Amino acid sequence: MLAASPRVLVAEDESQLLRVLVRVLEKQGYAVVSAADGNTAIDALRKTPSEIGAVVLDAAIGPDGAGAVLEVLAAEQPQIRVILTSGAQLSDSLRSRLLANHGRFLLKPFPPSALIEAVEHLLDDGSAE
Repeated sequence: MLAASPRVLVAEDESQLLRVLVRVLEKQGYAVVSAADGNTAIDALRKTPSEIGAVVLDAAIGPDGAGAVLEVLAAEQPQIRVILTSGAQLSDSLRSRLLANHGRFLLKPFPPSALIEAVEHLLDDGSAE
């Protein structure tokens, strides 16, 4: 699984947390693309859509929040699954979008094992389609 795993895009605007998330996933053998804001995440999705299998996305990422990234995903790459992370509960709008994407939610702070389990779950679900 490790060599053939799709890339995981991690979009988090808190630089220290971004580094930790990337490190956790790389230690599990995932190829990771990182983005420090929503615009960079959208650019990465558009440049290599076939390589990205899952997105770990901060719900409050700048400049426009997770909603802007989710809109692009829904319109251009609906097959890519999302894990939304947040230090607070999701708004009804974000929760609805996440459910429509068959995504998952992780409430910060979460242990590394929760991130790994969520990514594995999304990638396994995506390969079954």
